[in-house]
Amino acid sequence: MSHEIAPATMKELRSVLIRWAVVLSALGAFALWATWRMSSAASRLPARGAPVATGSLAQEPMIDHWTCTMHPEVQRSEAGKCPICGMELVPKYVGSDDPGVKPAAISSAGHQHGASPGGDKSSAWYRCTMPECGDQGSSDPESRCPVCGMKRERVETDGQGAGDFEIKLNERAQRLAEVESEPVEPRLLFKRIRTVGRVSYDETRYRMASAWIDGRIDKLFADFTGMNVSQGDHLVEIYSPELLSAQEEYLQALRAVDASRDAQTAVSRRSSEQVLHSARRKLELLGVTEVQIEAVERSGRPQTHLVVYAPIGGTIVEKHVMEGKYVKTGDALYTIADLQHLWLLVDLYETDLPWVRPFQQVLVSTRSLPGEVFTGEIVFIDPKVDPQTRTVPARIHADNPALRLKPDMWVTAQIDAALSRGGRGAVPAPTGAYACPMHPWETASEMTLCPICKMDMVRVEDLPQYASPTEATAVLSVPRDAVMQTGQRALVYVESAPGTYRGVEVTVGPLASDERGQEYYPILAGLSGGERVVTRGNFAIDSQMQLAGKPSLFSARGFGDHQHHDPTADSAAHTADDEKGLEQTLCPVMGNPINPDVFIEYKGVKVYFCCWGCDDKFLAEPEKYIPKLPKAVQERIRSAESGTHTGHDNVGDIKQTVCPVMGNEIDSEVYTDCRGVRVYFCCPPCIPKFEADPQQYIPKLPQVIQDRIASASAKEADGD
Repeated sequence: MSHEIAPATMKELRSVLIRWAVVLSALGAFALWATWRMSSAASRLPARGAPVATGSLAQEPMIDHWTCTMHPEVQRSEAGKCPICGMELVPKYVGSDDPGVKPAAISSAGHQHGASPGGDKSSAWYRCTMPECGDQGSSDPESRCPVCGMKRERVETDGQGAGDFEIKLNERAQRLAEVESEPVEPRLLFKRIRTVGRVSYDETRYRMASAWIDGRIDKLFADFTGMNVSQGDHLVEIYSPELLSAQEEYLQALRAVDASRDAQTAVSRRSSEQVLHSARRKLELLGVTEVQIEAVERSGRPQTHLVVYAPIGGTIVEKHVMEGKYVKTGDALYTIADLQHLWLLVDLYETDLPWVRPFQQVLVSTRSLPGEVFTGEIVFIDPKVDPQTRTVPARIHADNPALRLKPDMWVTAQIDAALSRGGRGAVPAPTGAYACPMHPWETASEMTLCPICKMDMVRVEDLPQYASPTEATAVLSVPRDAVMQTGQRALVYVESAPGTYRGVEVTVGPLASDERGQEYYPILAGLSGGERVVTRGNFAIDSQMQLAGKPSLFSARGFGDHQHHDPTADSAAHTADDEKGLEQTLCPVMGNPINPDVFIEYKGVKVYFCCWGCDDKFLAEPEKYIPKLPKAVQERIRSAESGTHTGHDNVGDIKQTVCPVMGNEIDSEVYTDCRGVRVYFCCPPCIPKFEADPQQYIPKLPQVIQDRIASASAKEADGD
């Protein structure tokens, strides 16, 4: 049987084949066109945007090593991935300052081809504005970034050239950036803390008048809440059968004593006197005063009512009874508070605690009394943090003679702490030489009794919360606008020459103000004074640093010290400082453990102390305290005085500059402790490798560090 295809079906098949043929032809043509475009673009675009050498005498640059564009401290002899971020490593060519960029080819005559036109004159260079791309730029104004594809922007370069951490701006660029600068100089600064709180009763002047006996309230003298009473004022009259019987017993004992005076035996007289004493003591315990007992003796008749007197002077804040009410022993009658002395309870953040001290003066204001300012004194700081609010309650004692402040008012407290050496708050001096151990705000100029608890006062130096007073000191500072911060780094730009600006990383203290209210940052490290820092236009300068491919605020590479621009030297200096700090562990003045933030430069040698105040004593009598320093520190001081150097100054002996795992330069912020000795590395992944097998890498450390580790191991073995 034969199967014939219908003509309509054949026609439909032919049309389908024709359409597929047209589609395939179009795809082939598009592939050829795309291949041609990619090859032509690759021929025009130099590697990583660098100019390509031309000429028959050009030599191909050689690869020195492989490195990471984000972590230049990582160096390898062959291609691979960065152990920190995982990016592909790029080649670092001989003669090139930037990774991944070939230098201009060098001819046999020794001159460069492909150099920027103009020789020593300023020339145009184009770079990507995104620093994350790591683009090194090109001289082609129409070129694009090979990473993100954005068009490159023009960067003006100076033929004279600036340092790795500097940039030069011409007069026009300075005017456009509106650059302004101010000198770095010492200033008297103040840290102002503002917080809120409420008014509360002074618990040491808060009393309750209670019933000493069972009875009935027959007379109410203080008959409303809010009445002001003085100490000893009568409050209520209580009728009590128990009181009557006790007075009868006392009168009978009194008569018995009178009758026993004619007795022949001393035993009977002594017995009568003991009964009288017991009856009198019973009246006293029932709340009968000395005056009332004398009145009973004079009249010879018992009193039917007992008068209750005010234990302190103040205001009745609560009334618990009324006339005709029966009360039992211990029932509350009144609550009395002395409102002329109040407590202000304020909340402090944890960051405010270093600036708040006992005996510190506080200015208090409230919205209910606009324009009025009250003065108080910090008397107590709570020893624990509130887990709900993450604040620390503090107590302020304030006098209120006019009763303008009311309990439970909301108040605003202002604490002004002057800054002393090291950017720390100055410690105020107590108002007197003696204070009560239980009520330290009660002070006196001479030894006396505490008016509250009647204890003997002690010298304020013996109080546990006492700290040596320190005065406000001018500290090196820069205006607030001069500092650019990322949260981990602080950066300022120093005007090293007219039109030349250098980036310097600094360590800043807390933001403070001068007497005019201008805000400044104390400089703890990084600047020495006398420089001029940029206060306006620093972000424009930083952006030019980014475009020029130099370290900037957000770049991965950091800045060097303002005097040493070599990062290796900075790292070595940092390591040397750590070594010096490790040698001294005790304060030479007090003998307490040192505070790493409290030190001075004496004869060019860092001497550490436990607190500010010890430094002044040291400087007053250095020869007294130098023998208490470690021998290594004493040798440095003596050698500085004589102008000689000791063996400890040998860089190869005490400084570690090479990572024991990878052999690269160390990062001063990447380290671990081995047997109590600090060991530095080039990157964080090297730390677990070292800790997994330390015996493999310890021989690669400097000999002095090896000796310290071995000594610590021997001491640990002896201790075991």
